[in-house]
Amino acid sequence: MAEPKILKRYYYRWWYRGFYVFTSIILLFPLWYIYLNIDDKYLFNPSLWGKLFLYFISGFGIFWGYLTSKEYDNKSFLGMDQIKRFFKDKVHIHTDNTFFKTDGVLGIMRHPYYFAGLLILWGRTLKIKDLIINIIFTFYFIFGALNEERKLIELYGEKYTEYKRKVPMLFPNLRTIFHKIKNN
Repeated sequence: MAEPKILKRYYYRWWYRGFYVFTSIILLFPLWYIYLNIDDKYLFNPSLWGKLFLYFISGFGIFWGYLTSKEYDNKSFLGMDQIKRFFKDKVHIHTDNTFFKTDGVLGIMRHPYYFAGLLILWGRTLKIKDLIINIIFTFYFIFGALNEERKLIELYGEKYTEYKRKVPMLFPNLRTIFHKIKNN
């Protein structure tokens, strides 16, 4: 978990976000190797209708991820904006100049990318190795969301704390969704 001192010391450096993304991708390779070498027996192999339902869930996760990508500055999210600003303008410290956004998918849940990832992960038939990987990634998403929460509270203070009280973290409140649909 990111401590406020560490955040202030490293998080806003021009290289941090790109380094984090690069390291995360590199660390997927050992996980992929382990995945390929785990037993391949089905743990859960539903009927055709069950598979169609799971594909719908996974497809909705992909759609939700697409909707979410429209709500974020993805160049900054991936660290590309910070690296570009360093080489172009010699900016060493990245200031998080993004405004606090609570509409769209962010008005339905606080971590929509993680929600999309969970739908994609769990919306498929499960082999033993899939279950292991799904559990690992589910914990990663939960701890990642909690880590981001700490950073966002540090960054936005009471504004984010109030947002936390109103909007669920990972799973949407169906009543809120139906209310938004009804009012639009």
